[in-house]
Amino acid sequence: MGLVNSGMRTAIFIDGWNFARVTYEGLGIRVDFRRLLSLLCGGTTLVRARYYIGEWSEESYALYAAARRARGLTVEHADPTEAERRRRDQQGFIRMLNRNGYQVVRRGMRVHVDGTVKAEIAIDLAVDALWMADHCDRVVLVMGDSEYVPLVQALTLKGVRVVVAGSQSNWAYNHSVEHPRPFPGRASDDLLDAADEFVELREAAREIELHDDSRRTLRQPPAAADEFEEIPG
Repeated sequence: MGLVNSGMRTAIFIDGWNFARVTYEGLGIRVDFRRLLSLLCGGTTLVRARYYIGEWSEESYALYAAARRARGLTVEHADPTEAERRRRDQQGFIRMLNRNGYQVVRRGMRVHVDGTVKAEIAIDLAVDALWMADHCDRVVLVMGDSEYVPLVQALTLKGVRVVVAGSQSNWAYNHSVEHPRPFPGRASDDLLDAADEFVELREAAREIELHDDSRRTLRQPPAAADEFEEIPG
């Protein structure tokens, strides 16, 4: 992976929102996070790996439900028991990350007036990455939004090698002629142009996929993909 050696120190910062869209929604895979850490380190010494995740609260979910109702849409997971199940699932996911080499940074979900939701993590991630740049030689940013371009430029000015990991695939794994589905979370050209190196996660999909004999290596497109909205985790 690029110009690396075992003496280099690496810090990894993952935009969990974008990463989930790229891997689970876009590539159709579940990720083995230990394998992911090994891939991103690339034989260097890991200083820190931080995973930034959005966290639902009762308030944010209530705002989301109200926004959907205002648009005449149904509200998924309105059952309190289902909401609690999702909360427990997320807590289990966070615990798994903590026990496999990651530090998890949780931030509340922000609900916009049109009903879209997003975790407000960009500023926290940028501040942490800039601080860590003084303690490493290489920074890996797992993300795709162009809003991170100034961060990449600032990191390169500090003399660290910046690697962006994401995907520029055009279509999601379940794309078909009848049900076209653009690839979610596609990496910005401007972001890749600013970085020193790009890791295409589509090419690494089989290397980082969670192995499970009960699942196929890559999920196959359904005969007819249903259209629905999910509450991102």
